[in-house]
Amino acid sequence: MSPLVLLLTHAADHTTVDWVAEALRRRGAEPLRVDSDRFPLHWQLGLSLEGGVDAGFLRLQGRTHALDAVQAVWLRQLQPPALSDAVDERFRASCVQECRHVLRALWDRLEQARWINGLPQVERAAAKLRQLRLAREAGLRVPDTLCSNDPEAVRAFHARQTQGVVMKMQTVLAPGMSGGGGNLYTTVIEAADLQDDHGLALCPPLFQERIPKAEELRVIAVDDQLFCGAIRPQAGAGRVDDWRPQAGLSWQPAQLPAAVVRPFLALMRRLGLRYGAADFIHTPDDDWVFLEVNACGEWGMLQRELGLPIADALAAALLADAPPPVAAAPAA
Repeated sequence: MSPLVLLLTHAADHTTVDWVAEALRRRGAEPLRVDSDRFPLHWQLGLSLEGGVDAGFLRLQGRTHALDAVQAVWLRQLQPPALSDAVDERFRASCVQECRHVLRALWDRLEQARWINGLPQVERAAAKLRQLRLAREAGLRVPDTLCSNDPEAVRAFHARQTQGVVMKMQTVLAPGMSGGGGNLYTTVIEAADLQDDHGLALCPPLFQERIPKAEELRVIAVDDQLFCGAIRPQAGAGRVDDWRPQAGLSWQPAQLPAAVVRPFLALMRRLGLRYGAADFIHTPDDDWVFLEVNACGEWGMLQRELGLPIADALAAALLADAPPPVAAAPAA
C-alpha cells in the first residue's frame, strides 16, 4: 500500500503544494490535500472512541481514508474553517470555535504520524521575541529590538539607534506573500512618527534597529539541508524596508558561511523545527544578522527562479525515517 501523506493547507494555496504532491507521487506515496478552510462544508471527518477502539476517518475528494493509514503530514498552512451563510450570526463565532476544537482533535489524533512541522512546534516558534532570544543564545547576531506600547520607551529606543529604526508586525495578516489582506511590511520609522501617544499605545509592534544591507537572504532549512537565495535591495524604495512588495527583484544563488550555519541549525533544533524559512541580512561589513524563521514560510520563488529542489527535499523528509523528537524548550 502506498504511504498516505496529508498536505494541510488552504483553498487559495497553489504551486508549492502541487510541487510537493508530485514529488511524493514520484516516490510512490499518495498525497492527500486537505484544505483547512473548506471544513466543514466540503469534507467530512469522524473521530470515535467506541467499544475500546480509537478510530477515525477523513472523507474528501470522493474517497474515505482511515486515519490509521496516514504516515506523514506536511503542515503547509492552516486557515480558519468557513461556515455556511445559513448559520445564524448569533451563533457563528461559537460554531467556528467548535470547528476549531474538532480540527485540533483531528491533528492530535494524527500525532503518531511524521509531521513537518508539528503543530505545537509551529505555535511555539511563532513567538518572535522568543526566537530572537534563542537565536542570540545559539550564537547568531540579532537586531536590537523593543516590543512596547509605552510611548516614552519607544521614543527612547529610537533615540539610541544611530542607524535608524524599523517597525514590523509579529502577525502575518494575509496568507502568502502577495500583500493581499492588508499586510503591513517592515517600515522605516522617523522621530516625527512617534509623537502620537495614543497611536503608539494601541498595539505594541516590534521596533528594531535598522540593519545596513548588502543583500537579504531567504534560507530554507529541511532538516540539515539548507537552500539559500539572495536579493539585493533597491535604491530609492522609500520607507518600506522590505523586499516583498518590491517589483522586478530577482533571486541570486547564495550561501551562509559555516560560522552562521552551525548556530542556525542549533536554533532550529532548539525550536523543534524540521522545516523553516529564515531571513538574514548580510551587511556591507560582512556581518550576518538573523531576523526570524517562519515554520510555514514561503519558498516557491527559490525553486522557481533558482531551480533549488526544495519540494524534493520535503517529500524525502516526509517519507524518510524521522529523526528523534526534539524536546520543546521551557516556556519563556
